[in-house]
Amino acid sequence: MANWAEKYLSLIQSSHKKDTIVCDVDSLFDYPELSIRIEEESYKIVKVQTELDIRILFELVARKSPDKYVIVIPHKVQPAPDILLAAHCIEVSLGTLFPNLDAKALKGLSFNALSTLSNIKNYEALGKEKTLKFLLENLYNVDFDTLLSVKAKEKVLNALITVFLERNGVNPALIGFMENIAKPYYPDLVKHGLSRGALIEYIQSLWNEYTLTESTPVDFSDSTLCKSIGYLFLREYLEPSIVTEQRYERVPKEIRVGFLIDTIRASEERVRSICDYLEQRLGQIEDIHWQWFELVQIIAKATVLAMRSKNQDILKQVENITDRLNERFQRYLDNAYPSLFSLSGIRHPIVVSRVLDFVKAQPEKRKALIVIDGMSYWQWEVIAEALKKDGVQVDSKATMAYIPTITAWSRQAIFRGRKPDLDDDNSKEAQFFSQYWRDKGYQEYQIGFQNFGINESFSPETISPSVDILALVCNDLDNLMHGSMLGASQLLSSTEQWVEKSGIVQMISKLKKSGFRIFLTSDHGNIEAQGIKNLNLYEKVGAISRGKRHIRYSNEVLVQSLKDNRPDLKFGQKDSSLYLKDNSAFTLENTTVIAHGGSHLWEVVVPFIQI
Repeated sequence: MANWAEKYLSLIQSSHKKDTIVCDVDSLFDYPELSIRIEEESYKIVKVQTELDIRILFELVARKSPDKYVIVIPHKVQPAPDILLAAHCIEVSLGTLFPNLDAKALKGLSFNALSTLSNIKNYEALGKEKTLKFLLENLYNVDFDTLLSVKAKEKVLNALITVFLERNGVNPALIGFMENIAKPYYPDLVKHGLSRGALIEYIQSLWNEYTLTESTPVDFSDSTLCKSIGYLFLREYLEPSIVTEQRYERVPKEIRVGFLIDTIRASEERVRSICDYLEQRLGQIEDIHWQWFELVQIIAKATVLAMRSKNQDILKQVENITDRLNERFQRYLDNAYPSLFSLSGIRHPIVVSRVLDFVKAQPEKRKALIVIDGMSYWQWEVIAEALKKDGVQVDSKATMAYIPTITAWSRQAIFRGRKPDLDDDNSKEAQFFSQYWRDKGYQEYQIGFQNFGINESFSPETISPSVDILALVCNDLDNLMHGSMLGASQLLSSTEQWVEKSGIVQMISKLKKSGFRIFLTSDHGNIEAQGIKNLNLYEKVGAISRGKRHIRYSNEVLVQSLKDNRPDLKFGQKDSSLYLKDNSAFTLENTTVIAHGGSHLWEVVVPFIQI
């Protein structure tokens, strides 16, 4: 079964009664994903609070309507006997869905955590404490039996990092359980309540103490703990300390990522630490989208640092780990990519076609979506640096472009809010954007769409006060990308200049002051590709469109012909389109170009930012 929402759906469906009354014991309808799944089966969901509400809704609406209704009632509210006979009535709780796990231990877990649990077979009935141990082991990979053994202090801190920074989230029952485990070892940490913020602040204070005194109650170089500490620095949860070169030399290699020295070598050491971390992760990566979203942020930092260092050995090390990550990423796409389009965008837009759904779900009245054409994740790092210097806080996450990663389709997917029409292009994107929001009940005067860039001035002060939904599109970085004849190093320099001259930081600050919640993304990224040779005349016959990394034919016979003719190339296929999976390009041999259209990690995983 895909997840617990499917089981919930099967429980409320009746073969002979149109309407269902659900006693929602554990407020599971607070998860938007559950409501969306049930609505997909043509049910109308209405929440009521009292027995009188049930009577009015059932008699005046549901009974007379051809539509199917799910009437959600609170615990202990009892429908009248005649309604119990007329409708399918059922009580559903966490205990119903997970009969062998303690409901109190599950209360408050995220939708994704519950979905993970629904796919784990458990045949033993567990009480609350055993259920919490079960969660630690199965959601967070914490081996409880060895947690309090040798070097328990380091193991407990490592477990706290895993639980509180894990994307599955943490619920009140787990917080209390972890507080009891941590209290004997870290009383000052749990004294005012355990939380993600308190944990990060506490570890930072331990690290600062270690920087000054070279001693600390915790052994940061412990094999159990050092990887987690390195992760905190790589993800910038912790601030590295500045030390002398002599002090740096005394630091165990495993934790040098948490120190900086005022030399170029410090940057190079940081890149090496990132590459070592990614090397360790390579064998552990699963077919889970959020793992790729995290990894691309880490490799993006290493890429920018390596290019700025101009050290060829460092650059080659980053290129090597990137190539290996991309090979694994292509297997992930083969296994999981098609199914991503069925996932809801309410919690997070996994693919760009769900970006508008996510924006819509946010509570703010005024919302602005900035789309920067052709921006790769490492370019976002350059923009993020500038925003940080200006005091602008950002929440950096990611989403996935439409494959093949061409503007005509992927940007269309953003502004349509669904899969693109492959026979259309992005020339009507303003119309697509407007139509999406008008379908959601907005009026035309509340919707704005505008281009901006170096040669297209835009000032937030000109936005009408009546505009609540705004889209801003910039093509500058895509133009810079296609004009970069000297590869990624030139594009880095051009991106840094663009950030300064475009005024994007100032524009974002002004949008914030105008009351907009800001979202920023890209339709696709880009890749420094190596020419393998141009397509010949025979290979171009029947091509509807083509670029340096993709070609679309009029029929699949021609697709197969090219695949047969070029077995040396790593092709992906989407209908009658072929695209390149590695860093090859259809251009002169041994030439370097910046391009897009394929399925490389840098082209597909793009920034999705909340400001």
